Amino acid sequence: MILSRCQLSTLRPIKESFFYFRPTFHSKRFIRSRRVSFNTEYLTRADQGLPENASQRQPPTAMPLNYLKSQIMDLEQYQTDNAIWLNDNLREAWKTFHQSLATAMCKEDALKMEHIINKDLVGLALCTSHAEVKHLLSMLAPSLRSTIVSHPTFVPSEVEEFFIHIGQEMEIRGGNWVLQLPSPSVSELQFTIDKVGRFGDDGRGCIQNTPHRVSVWRGRRGEALGLTIRVGRFVPNVARALLPLAHKGSVLILSKAGIGKTTLLRDLAASLSREISKPRVMVVDTSNEIGGDSPVPLPFLGRCRRIQVAKREEQGNIMTQILQNHSPEYVIVDEIATSSEAEAAWSISQRGVHLIATCHGESLASLLQNQSLNLLVGGAAQAFLSNEERRLRNKSKKTILERPHASPFRFVVELKSRNTAHIYIDVNTAVDLILDDQDAEQNASVGIKVNLDQPPSDELMSMLYAKEKKAQLDAERRRKGQVNVEMISNSSDDLDTNPNFDYDDSGESDGGIGRKFNRQWKGDRMRKRPMSGRKRTDEDLWEDLRSFQ
Repeated sequence: MILSRCQLSTLRPIKESFFYFRPTFHSKRFIRSRRVSFNTEYLTRADQGLPENASQRQPPTAMPLNYLKSQIMDLEQYQTDNAIWLNDNLREAWKTFHQSLATAMCKEDALKMEHIINKDLVGLALCTSHAEVKHLLSMLAPSLRSTIVSHPTFVPSEVEEFFIHIGQEMEIRGGNWVLQLPSPSVSELQFTIDKVGRFGDDGRGCIQNTPHRVSVWRGRRGEALGLTIRVGRFVPNVARALLPLAHKGSVLILSKAGIGKTTLLRDLAASLSREISKPRVMVVDTSNEIGGDSPVPLPFLGRCRRIQVAKREEQGNIMTQILQNHSPEYVIVDEIATSSEAEAAWSISQRGVHLIATCHGESLASLLQNQSLNLLVGGAAQAFLSNEERRLRNKSKKTILERPHASPFRFVVELKSRNTAHIYIDVNTAVDLILDDQDAEQNASVGIKVNLDQPPSDELMSMLYAKEKKAQLDAERRRKGQVNVEMISNSSDDLDTNPNFDYDDSGESDGGIGRKFNRQWKGDRMRKRPMSGRKRTDEDLWEDLRSFQ
């Protein structure tokens, strides 16, 4: 018996004498659906703040709050709400923080909101960072851990990176110091690898319940030779200057590795989720560096909706799925690295969603040289100039680079250091200047240098206002121009379709229905037509060029 693709055969006995065929029809949605395994015990333990199994160490949020208060100096200056600091552990303290902030918002108590965000939030972030670094150190072999902690240069609150590789000295970096220690043994390296547990196809892994990232060094045979551990922290209020930009449009954060792009994303995600309007903020957490490696996001994210990505190459598809399925207002993506992800980002930004993303690049000019990612700022394409255009533009070459598209990001933030950046307010003009071999960074009309951890300056806000005003005027001009074109087109159609219309020598005409027309209008219409045989002036060419901009 041959079955069609939309049928499922079932053979059932009837009176134990023979079998009959019964087709069962299934919809396409049922055929496409997948049955996913559901580990109830694992998810329940994660929801309760417990480790995956009893043999593992407790997560950082389970650390006693009294112990953390005794370990961090001058923490008292950040304690303004006693309800937060009387809890038993960090997990409960974060819950109380969000409840207290929500209550202050409902009561419109601006003073209490300011104290909670500027004081209690900073204190909780310090406690959380200390607990997460302690958790990271427990992943190291006891001999390595004791060597690192006992060194006088090591400062837990400043550590940023661990480099552990067999046959090479260990390097621990943080702040302005670099600590070099004897090379680890194979067993010491294997101890940490076993604790981390698993790595993705991109060579990245995570330490559970923390934002720390672990990357593996492999040999030709696939064996693990070393690890690079990047310490992730939630640092509140480091992206204050970027919040007004995120409210007005999409933002691209650009810098080389290790400057603090992901740190800015954490603060932006948490800050947007705390707003009174309660926007839908989605975080695409491919490496789990924003929300942590756990089914439950890290507590500082609050209302943020975090989606994890199983494989690095699926990030572009996940970005599109979020837009189709979850109705986001803000989408936050860490590290756009491929052309497919750039196309997905371009698509999202064209659909009314504010996209906040990062990518690697030393400057806006270097990003334009990256053929896989320059679509993020409009792209770069080769164009040919005629002789007249070359003369008008004062160009010696016949080919130039031009921006084929408008930038999907309204703002580009070029990080100079952890706290300073150059913000391009007019990205399209900045890209055009760079393609024209000009220095866009020195042009005060398209960008400004800011301190990221400070509220936006008056100069920055005035530039934003001026840009919005200019956009409104341009839109009004385009609208009026379209109306004028339609009026001329309609008048031309009336003239062509009326066979009785004619002009007399006196400058007036009778259209056959008793109406009078002014000959001057005909003269205007005639002047709009191109005159063959007349050489075009520079003014004509300039008007043509302006019409393409």
